[in-house]
Amino acid sequence: MELVRLTDSAYQLRGGSNAGLIVQDGRAVLVDTGLDRDTAKKILRAIEGQGAHLVGVVITHAHVDHFGGAATVRARTGAPVYASKLEAAVIANPILEPLYLFSGAAPAAELRHKFTLAEPCAVDHVIGPGEHIIGDIAVRVIPAPGHAPEQMMVAGGGACYIGDACFAPDVLAKHGVPFYTDVDQAAATLAVLPELDGHYAAFVPGHGAAVTEIRPLADENLTRLGEIRHAVSDALAETDDPATIVQLALTRLRVTVSDPVIFWLMRTTVFACLSALQAAGRASVDVAENRLRWRGAG
Repeated sequence: MELVRLTDSAYQLRGGSNAGLIVQDGRAVLVDTGLDRDTAKKILRAIEGQGAHLVGVVITHAHVDHFGGAATVRARTGAPVYASKLEAAVIANPILEPLYLFSGAAPAAELRHKFTLAEPCAVDHVIGPGEHIIGDIAVRVIPAPGHAPEQMMVAGGGACYIGDACFAPDVLAKHGVPFYTDVDQAAATLAVLPELDGHYAAFVPGHGAAVTEIRPLADENLTRLGEIRHAVSDALAETDDPATIVQLALTRLRVTVSDPVIFWLMRTTVFACLSALQAAGRASVDVAENRLRWRGAG
């Protein structure tokens, strides 16, 4: 991983999935741990290179690419792990991630590899929004739900580590349809992100380079989310079949999927849009002749 200095005491550990490091007076707080043991070892070498003692690990959200290395970091350093209550349950019981992606059934084999099923890690402390002191290092936890139910951002050392609250332009273009469990919450998070501009010298997304202003990224993500919601709404106007809604929406968005895991991830976002339409009184669901049907209202 590439160690990028952001401020006098904040760093980005840049890789396929980024981690953050806040270093003060020989102590360090790590934000996220990357995908797996190999990534965790690289992170630990970077911390050693700073001559710092790890006093805590904060996980922004319980997706494998952000906490997969946590068990290794905890075992090798003894540093306590912090996470929000719901995300902590998944970190300690990683089977929950592929389980919910597969509609609660025993997950298919494609969902049982390191990209969707992490090594379990005990969470020592449940942490919520607000100001906290971890090993004498001050951090601020900011709620950022939408991509994950209890995702949070972690600010410290003059930088704000935003997890997957917002995606860099190249990441957004590559994936087309980001993963969201709740699109209304995601939109609300994106709407408030610009209020953080001016409060931090750098913002570190979970993937991609750090930026000095978050508004341009937030605006681009909001635009894309709006496009996804419109595509789902348009698909619902044509069909009542859930599988066909997914197919039509992805086609409208010019997204081509060939991998089952990517399909299940994107299907979750489409279903989150249907749920939001229902909550707004613009869709309903029923069953007829043993077939589930989604219907647009009005």
